[in-house]
Amino acid sequence: MSRWSTQGIQIGSLNIRGFTYLKLLLLLEQEHVDILCLQETWISEGTAAPVLEGFALVEQRRPGSTRGGIATFVRKPLQIESTQGNEYGLHTKIILPNSLQINIVNTYIPPKTSLAKRHIHEADATTLIELLLDTLQPQLTTFICGDFNTRTGTKIPDLECEHPPRDSVDSHVCQRATWLLKLCETY
Repeated sequence: MSRWSTQGIQIGSLNIRGFTYLKLLLLLEQEHVDILCLQETWISEGTAAPVLEGFALVEQRRPGSTRGGIATFVRKPLQIESTQGNEYGLHTKIILPNSLQINIVNTYIPPKTSLAKRHIHEADATTLIELLLDTLQPQLTTFICGDFNTRTGTKIPDLECEHPPRDSVDSHVCQRATWLLKLCETY
């Protein structure tokens, strides 16, 4: 699981590859998080939304499929001000206890081969993510997390702010990498 922290709030992100309560409880037993972003929940349309005591849930399921799906669990007393999303991204604006607001964007973009099997052009999927990100208030701290199914090798985005160094032993760069690096530089 990837983790971040801001204003004393712990944020985690994980591709869960099929939501079960057992997976969720084991995860939360090991990791204390206030906001948990899950990708590939695989929850079917029409199935009741998962309930976790002490958390509010915002989710986006893949229409007409049991695959994909994203969910963001937000620990109470954090408040959800607004949400919007699509099959590939879910933006949640959260009010922290100190009244500051943050943006959490939970994303899942399937591999190009999976998109092709569903007759979806990669540009259509990435455009939906970009349109969602265009609605963010740039003055707010923003966390964009998830599974982009992208290999960037040792390439890094050109960021204007201080960030931890990237350490990768993977030298492969896939076609989606240029888009993801540009996304990082823009948002």
